[in-house]
Amino acid sequence: MTTTLEHFSDLKQAKYWDVREMSQEELYRSFHTLNQKMNLVYKFVLGYNDYINTRHDYTCEASLTMLEAHLLTDICDFENSTVSSLAAAWGRSVSATSQTVRRLMAKDLVTRENAPENGKVFYLHPTPKGLRVSDEHKRYDTEDTIKTVKRLMKKLDFEEIEIMFKALDCYGELLREIP
Repeated sequence: MTTTLEHFSDLKQAKYWDVREMSQEELYRSFHTLNQKMNLVYKFVLGYNDYINTRHDYTCEASLTMLEAHLLTDICDFENSTVSSLAAAWGRSVSATSQTVRRLMAKDLVTRENAPENGKVFYLHPTPKGLRVSDEHKRYDTEDTIKTVKRLMKKLDFEEIEIMFKALDCYGELLREIP
């Protein structure tokens, strides 16, 4: 019995799941088949990573990366946000989130104040400029998401786009489970 994956759809059958029983040739051929699919994920992740780390001019008041813009928006939308709460929400370290918040503070978008109940906790608050920039980011993101969905609808139907988002959510859950 051959256990070489010739087509990705072969993966639906359990007989292809025991990698330890594959010969070296079967392993190489199976890897080639699966690697073609996974390269789509790798290339998407690399491309999207470049996109989110590029500075965008959501407004003439500040040039921000997507992460900076979304952290700013969370600070605007959730009263008494802290670096720790933002780090938890975004699945990032407190240290990395703190660096991002410091950049927002340096741009006069965010201020911080000691929590009255605990001097070690700092609440983050948007400045008036931060509120304006966040509103412009929301407008930009809404328009950009609509444009993206419209472009995707040239190749996919709406249900396929919804499945794509569901699959991304499930894949994200798997990644969060990895220690």
